[in-house]
Amino acid sequence: TLEAAIDVLNKLGRVVVCGYISQYNTDEAYGIRNMIQVLLKQLKIEGFLVTGLAEEYCTRHQKDVTTWLLNKDLIYQEDITEGLDNAPDAFVNMLTGKVFGKAVVKIADL
Repeated sequence: TLEAAIDVLNKLGRVVVCGYISQYNTDEAYGIRNMIQVLLKQLKIEGFLVTGLAEEYCTRHQKDVTTWLLNKDLIYQEDITEGLDNAPDAFVNMLTGKVFGKAVVKIADL
């Protein structure tokens, strides 16, 4: 948790907050009880949203990744499960670490 991280951070430590999934679908947000440590340790906590970088990096990213894929400089692995009926098993396999690479459920040939 963020509270645990704050407790063990060194003076002038930095925390990047990217995502807050436990808070997305709740009306009962919770506070951080040890915020005094942020002041005393002079910590920096900064929010990070991928969408904030999209405009600056999107075009370069698309160009670079396309080149890397075509040149086989970027290697990836997919674990493809066939059929929507098998999606629950694919999901469980992904959550339990039985999948290496990107988990994909193929539902149709396009």
